[in-house]
Amino acid sequence: MSDVQPYQIVIILIFLGALFVAQIVIKRLVASGRVTPIQSDLQIVETLRLSPRENLHLLSVKGENFLLCVGKTGTSNILPVSTSGKEKLDA
Repeated sequence: MSDVQPYQIVIILIFLGALFVAQIVIKRLVASGRVTPIQSDLQIVETLRLSPRENLHLLSVKGENFLLCVGKTGTSNILPVSTSGKEKLDA
């Protein structure tokens, strides 16, 4: 078992306290309107669970839709989705 010195515990507590204070300051700055959060062009429109470790996400990026397939091994495929009503799906 490793020896933990009291100064190591104090350093960790100081670090965690600094993170907590930073979180409070950032939340207050955003609430007061001085800082605006970053706006993203990426939105997750919908998520479908195919299995416990596989998901299908519908993403919207700057008005274009994409399907993101995420597998259990972490691999993914991105497919563009057509939004026009002229195209028909083959069954």
